[in-house]
Amino acid sequence: MTKQPTRPDATAPHRMVVGLVDDHPAIVASIVTAIEAADDLELGGVGSTLEQALTIAAATPRPDVVLCDMQLAGGAEGLDVLQRLDAVDGRGPAVIILSGFDQRSLIRTAFERGAAGYLIKTAPIDEILAAIRTVAAGGTAFSAAAVGAVRTAPRRPSDREIQVLGLVGGGASNAEAAASLGVSEKTIESHLRRLFDRYGVLSRTELTVFAINEGWVVADRMAT
Repeated sequence: MTKQPTRPDATAPHRMVVGLVDDHPAIVASIVTAIEAADDLELGGVGSTLEQALTIAAATPRPDVVLCDMQLAGGAEGLDVLQRLDAVDGRGPAVIILSGFDQRSLIRTAFERGAAGYLIKTAPIDEILAAIRTVAAGGTAFSAAAVGAVRTAPRRPSDREIQVLGLVGGGASNAEAAASLGVSEKTIESHLRRLFDRYGVLSRTELTVFAINEGWVVADRMAT
């Protein structure tokens, strides 16, 4: 007797495909377990680098949502993921940034680069899953505090300015910073002058403390 192929259950709920990019094994394991236990969610891939994030985002079926760590290799690579996905075709999956940092300027920059949500890693798993469902349905997942940050936070420096901040904050002179970046000493002076004016600080120390507090540089990873 020939067995007829099973027809798809037309009443089955649509399963939202979720990509996960994070380099913390415990967090990955917890979120993966929760996604696999949910009837309406499907894991679309797990990665821990910028390139893996782009691969997951372009996979078939394309994820509805990518949950991406802000910091993958010591910097704010989550922002690069947002920028790269938008540059590919402007039609990438929605991205929720998952971060250990709640600095206002990072939240603002994530929003400006197209993030659909911003969650702190200490958020309960149920809250993370709820955010995924909301974003997959076309909504956003920003808390009231995050919305306030978007409106009031200082604008994040450019990538080159952050490089300058890391070098100068680590004790490099203008000449040493210039040599490290392959630019003139006057260029470093110009960067610093603009940063002083933009953020209302009067010294390198103030600028460095401000940059650390805003999450632009990490104290124990700055050049020495």
